[in-house]
Amino acid sequence: MLKRTLLSLLSLTALGLSGIAHAEWPDKPITWVVPFAAGGPMDIVSRPVAKKMSEILNTPIIVENRPGAGGAVGMDSVARSRPDGYTIGIGSVGTQTIVPNVSKSIKYDPIDSFSNIGLLGRYTNVLLVREKSPNKTVADIVAQSRQPDANVTFGSAGNGSSNHLSGELLRALSNGKMTHVPYRGSAPALTDLLAGNTTFMFDTFNTTMTRIQGGSLRALAVTSPKRSPFLPNVPTMDEAGVSGYADAGGELWWGVVGPAKIPPATMDRLNSALREALDSREVQEQLKHQYVEIWSSTPQEFSKVVQTSFQKWKKLVQEAKIEAAD
Repeated sequence: MLKRTLLSLLSLTALGLSGIAHAEWPDKPITWVVPFAAGGPMDIVSRPVAKKMSEILNTPIIVENRPGAGGAVGMDSVARSRPDGYTIGIGSVGTQTIVPNVSKSIKYDPIDSFSNIGLLGRYTNVLLVREKSPNKTVADIVAQSRQPDANVTFGSAGNGSSNHLSGELLRALSNGKMTHVPYRGSAPALTDLLAGNTTFMFDTFNTTMTRIQGGSLRALAVTSPKRSPFLPNVPTMDEAGVSGYADAGGELWWGVVGPAKIPPATMDRLNSALREALDSREVQEQLKHQYVEIWSSTPQEFSKVVQTSFQKWKKLVQEAKIEAAD
């Protein structure tokens, strides 16, 4: 009798431990890493998507800003996390394909260090000067940069960010003297631009449109191959006289990533939740107001985009001889 009781207790204990070992994912909060400062483009895009995914997965998703090194600090923290699906983050064409091509100090591999959960959206950079700037056109900036005593500076969200490379590309194609000033995110870079401490800056619509419409910032050109429907009267960089800019600029995108080797079942849940969030009316409305074109995908499709972008930016960085200070 005692033997049967002990066996029964052992069986129940084993079943209980098995249940714990196979607890359904997710059963605790998820951390969503934004590799740039609060208030910047990636932060603004992240929050409504993370909020909706939290509702879909029925678990808290905590957004954490970990800026530094053009997004490399935050992305490295994602890459080094346990591959259990509880640490994910928003990456971009900058963090996943540009920074790895211009920086010698990053610790992650853009292809092998991540699980590519899914694409989130496309974006466009716009060349900006402050209202009181004497530069009325891109040609004005180029002409100023070619003067013997040129002191043309441009800010960015950090070394290797897409708005950094947009500026470097202008410098390389125009053969002007331009100095890059990196910041820990777009927000502080915009603050210095508005104060007159830098000459110009490239940035996204979602952090600058209010100031453009209000008149404190002047939009001179967009980096996309065609004019943006959001700023139809603003020329493309090619139209503004920088020939070949669109071909060199590449497509700009955001996507959700996690550390490599997240289990397939967890990847499926994350991708499904992301796509459902992007399909929701509330997220679509919020991203539309942030001037973001939604772009959802499978993990496999996202991985192909990363690989293609990486090779294209590698070629462009080498041809333009662009380097980021580490």
